[in-house]
Amino acid sequence: LAQGLQAVIAQLGEPALRPQWLTGTPAKGVRAPRDLDSLFDFICAAQEQVGQADVEFTLVDLQPGLPPVPPGFAPIGDPTGHLLHTFARAQELVLVVAPQLFKVPSLLLGHVARELGRMGLWHAPEQSPAVVELDSETAAELAGIALGMGTWVANGAYLFNNACCGGGCGIDLGSVRAALSMPEACYALGLDAQRKGLGRRHAAKVLESTQAAALKQSWDACTPHISALPAARTAGSLHA
Repeated sequence: LAQGLQAVIAQLGEPALRPQWLTGTPAKGVRAPRDLDSLFDFICAAQEQVGQADVEFTLVDLQPGLPPVPPGFAPIGDPTGHLLHTFARAQELVLVVAPQLFKVPSLLLGHVARELGRMGLWHAPEQSPAVVELDSETAAELAGIALGMGTWVANGAYLFNNACCGGGCGIDLGSVRAALSMPEACYALGLDAQRKGLGRRHAAKVLESTQAAALKQSWDACTPHISALPAARTAGSLHA
């Protein structure tokens, strides 16, 4: 995981060297998405924070019985088991949204973090052989973590691992896919937090209890690998 994180940081470049650490929403006044329009606003606000303000995309609502995207678009990576996924045609990007995405906030944030990580890697000027060797979905999630959305990835990973949100959301979470397990996501989160100068309690402030415990358990194991990771330019801080 440390080597994978190092590879995606190198490919992402400057945006991954910012001391960025997103929590609930990417900017003041931006509310949790409840529909396609608010999701578009949310993703655009997050892009501003992670160095993708110039990356344009279109949101497409998945319609039963119809092709997910117009002709010529192909998925970036593997869309299997995703409620939000990025497709490309030349320099055009389309994010396909399944309606179930809005039912569980943690699930939505985890998907957004992964896709922004994917878009960041896709938009990078050079493609690293080390990233190409990674599983595409692992690379996308690690990129989301490196860009400061690790809490979103970690909180979402717990739902995938348990195939249940605990609240009767009506989603078959057993068919929803994540690349990193919850302990792996928390370990990568610990690596990213320490290279950004965050303490464990500060980093765990918005994690759910199980994820916070996993971060605590893995925190010391991260320490020997921090020197191999590019440090953020200044100490990190939480952003609501």
